[in-house]
Amino acid sequence: MFVFNDINEKYDDISSTESRNIVRDKTNNKFLNVSPKNFLKSMENISSKKSMIPLQLVNIMDKDNKINHTLDELSEILSYPKTGLSVLFGEYKKYDFMIKIRNGVYMINPLVFYKGSKYERDKLLASYNKGRRKEGTVNGSKI
Repeated sequence: MFVFNDINEKYDDISSTESRNIVRDKTNNKFLNVSPKNFLKSMENISSKKSMIPLQLVNIMDKDNKINHTLDELSEILSYPKTGLSVLFGEYKKYDFMIKIRNGVYMINPLVFYKGSKYERDKLLASYNKGRRKEGTVNGSKI
């Protein structure tokens, strides 16, 4: 049985994006790390495609948290209909999971996922917030 510390903490708090401590049987402290590629491989037959798309996006994002593919390309990569992806991406934007930088370039919120150090995360966050201002949204709401 695993118990997560600070599970009620919101993800928009900068400190909550660090690897999370878990307490196993209240005896050992461990960090929780996830390999997206291995997780996807192990879950592909027991989870719906739709529920796996966020992790698939994380798996294909580059070191700048960007996904450099058009909807057509992503539809092919993810084996999911383009219209369905368009609707999902609208939901992801609404809940501040990702933003559209321009046609064919999306960015995942570094407060949700990032690759690299805390310093790199802070740089990514500045870039993400700049993109949100350009897009005219803050926390998924139009400004």
